[in-house]
Amino acid sequence: MSALGVDGWTLVAQLIAFIIFLGLFWKFALGPITNMIDQRRARIEESMQAADRMQKELAATQARNEEILGEARRDAQKLLAAARESADQTVARSKEQAQVVAAQIQEQARAAIEAEREQSWQQLRQEVADLAISAATKIVRKELDHGQQQKLIEETLAEASGEGRFQA
Repeated sequence: MSALGVDGWTLVAQLIAFIIFLGLFWKFALGPITNMIDQRRARIEESMQAADRMQKELAATQARNEEILGEARRDAQKLLAAARESADQTVARSKEQAQVVAAQIQEQARAAIEAEREQSWQQLRQEVADLAISAATKIVRKELDHGQQQKLIEETLAEASGEGRFQA
């Protein structure tokens, strides 16, 4: 090897020095760097796993929120339906009460009209009786006393009622 300009002992010493250098380099430089890279890779993997878990939790939370929102909407629809039904029942009761009141008012009006009619008939009978007495008095030219007039009125009314002239 000396022909090539390489000394054997120098080469061995250089190889030993290079191996020592590689051992020291590995122990003090490359080993800590590799460990640091491995640790960083582990942290990144943990972060990725944590991000995946968070995404899954977020999806689950969104699903629960949608379910709760859907349930709230259904409850709101039920409340609205119940309120509408209650309002419809209230309107129906009010209509029934109004019809009852209207029927009562009509019945009272009929009763008042009937009473007024009966009073008018009584008044008409009295006036007819008075006219009949007045006419009879003029014809007879004789004035009857009050008792006879009342008796004559009652008889005339009885006869008129019997004939059906002044019936209500």
